[in-house]
Amino acid sequence: MEIESFDDLRDAALRETCPQRLLVVLLRAEEDAEADMTEEAIQGRGTLTPVMATDLEITENLRLDALAEEADGLGHQWDLLLMSVLQGNPGQPLTSEQAGPYIKQMVESVMSGTGLDRYAVFDRAGCPVRLSRNVA
Repeated sequence: MEIESFDDLRDAALRETCPQRLLVVLLRAEEDAEADMTEEAIQGRGTLTPVMATDLEITENLRLDALAEEADGLGHQWDLLLMSVLQGNPGQPLTSEQAGPYIKQMVESVMSGTGLDRYAVFDRAGCPVRLSRNVA
């Protein structure tokens, strides 16, 4: 299934028979200071820095705009949401403690710039973003 929006991600998780947990890492995007109006700058060359991570129960009422508003209220500057869904067991949702190692793995993926293609990424407006790693 192609994930084109946050709602697609939420709805796909809600269709699963086992309860799902949403893993979220807020990212700050920083442009490369050396890039000017070259092709690199146009393609958005820069770095991503994790600024906060959390997990949430996935419900029908979960909305990206409410999630973004809550994130803004925490006072962190952020530009992108890196997301993944973690499946629980039948009738037994995972706890935040159980989700912790998976969130840590997401943060490590951002720091290393590898494995980012397995996550959904959205900008503040909810538009999907494709990340790629450029090696100099």
